[in-house]
Formats: sequence, structure tokens, C-alpha cells
Amino acid sequence: MVDYNELKKKFRPKNPANGKASSKAAVKAIAREYERKRAELGGGAPELRKGPLFYGLAFLLLAVAGSLVLSATRNGIGFDKARIERKPLQARQSMHALAVALGRYKFHVGDYPTTSEGLNALAAKAWRKQGWDGPYVNHIVDDPWGNAYVYETRPEGGHPILYSKGPDGRAGTTDDVLPDQDAFEEAFRDTSWTNGWAPYHLRGIVVAPDEATKRRVQEEMRQYD
Repeated sequence: MVDYNELKKKFRPKNPANGKASSKAAVKAIAREYERKRAELGGGAPELRKGPLFYGLAFLLLAVAGSLVLSATRNGIGFDKARIERKPLQARQSMHALAVALGRYKFHVGDYPTTSEGLNALAAKAWRKQGWDGPYVNHIVDDPWGNAYVYETRPEGGHPILYSKGPDGRAGTTDDVLPDQDAFEEAFRDTSWTNGWAPYHLRGIVVAPDEATKRRVQEEMRQYD
């Protein structure tokens, strides 16, 4: 390192009486010597050589920055996106359960709840319909976006209309979520849930070896109607 103060001592004018001219000459001499010494030392700040240590530090900094970005993604935008993407799946699962429950309701009663009765008929604790054996669900909740599921029966018969209005909350748009239509028939395909109950269209039909047995079975079945 070049010490500028030492150079000033070295080039101190021997005769102060020479005035300003001597002082200026001394300052120029000091400046020239300073630049010469600085040039001998290589001049400027030392250059950083890109050796193993440099690349090791760079890799470490990149790793730390990457972990911070990943953490922010998990706790921020990425987490919200995952939560949003789960909502359509939750809606489909809920509607599948409702469609199965509607099928079971029809299995016992003979038809789906009317539009005015709505889905709440599935959760009723008591219902005055022949063959009813509910409740078929514990309770009815809104879809994941806070809207009620749309439910209507069709005048021409067949499966009822059931869907979620989706994220935009408007019926009849492209983001509506619909159930699998086969779910309405699940109660009829697999009757293990009935514990031996006959479907509505077979009620009252008794096959027995004799009339006495037939009357006894009919009396037993009346208690379930």
C-alpha cells in the first residue's frame, strides 16, 4: 500500500522561502511518485480470481436463494393455487355422495325428491313417504365456493339435475361441476347397503312354497312400509 503522507515527508521542500512555486513543484513530485508506486503494486483493487472457492460460494448462494423461493411458493401463491385446484375435486366428491343418496332414496320410495322438497329431503329425520328409510345423509352443505348445489327433477323423468355452479357462482357456465350420472344407479347395482331390502318395484311380490308362508312374509314386510 502506498502511504501518501510518507511521500509528503520525502518531498518536503528544503527551503520554505521559495514560496508557492516550490510548494507546487513538491506537490507534483509527490503525485508522480505516488502514481509510480501505485503502478508498481498493480494499481486499483485486487482482482478476484474465479477459483474453486468462488464457485463454491456462488453455488451456496444459489441454493439459499432457491430454498427461500420454494418456501415462499409453498406458503403463498403455490399453496393458494393448490387449494383452489382441490375445490372442484371436493365438489365432485360431494355430488357423488349426494347422487348415491338420491339413488338410495329412490330405491326405497320409488322416485327422487321433488324440486320443492330438494336435497334437504335426504337429511330429514322423518319423512311421510311409503318405504322411506332415511336419513340418507347427515346434513346438506354448500359447495366449496359457498353456494348451494342446484337440484331439480326432470318433467320427463330420468336422473335429476344436480350440479355445482363452480367458482364463478353462476349457473350454466363452463366452470360448472357435474356428477357422474352412473352414481345415481349405484344403489341399484350394489344392494349390500340395504341389508336384504327389496327395491321399490319388487315390494309386495312374495315367492313362497305355500300360502301360509306367503302371508307370514307379507305381514313381516308391512312393518317396513
